[in-house]
Amino acid sequence: MPLKAQIIIIFLSSGLFLFVLNLIRKRRLKIEHSILWLLVSVTILVASIWTRLADSVALFIGIEYPPALFLSIAILFSLVILMHFSIELSKLKDQNKNLTQELAIYKTTVNKLATRTDSLNDNNAAHERERTSME
Repeated sequence: MPLKAQIIIIFLSSGLFLFVLNLIRKRRLKIEHSILWLLVSVTILVASIWTRLADSVALFIGIEYPPALFLSIAILFSLVILMHFSIELSKLKDQNKNLTQELAIYKTTVNKLATRTDSLNDNNAAHERERTSME
């Protein structure tokens, strides 16, 4: 692998690793969601430092231009991350639907109780008026 490509890949993977750590530190990214990103950056960093390993893996897989291995790794992990977030999104959608249904039930219950309370207050007020008029 050309030295220039190796340096750029090391720089980018290190930058990604530090960027993800910074997002975790600022609490803008949860640890469970960042694990895949950290794994991607470390994998690419290791592969870019040990170029013989990366070249051997690339040739074994059938990639003729070894730096293209990094693009392949990035695409593979991106697909894994997309699948992970699709699963999370599906779970959140189901939870949102359940919460909406529960909220509708609670609102209906509160409205019924409020109607009963208003009815009882009206009856009590009418009864009090009758009692005061009889006295």
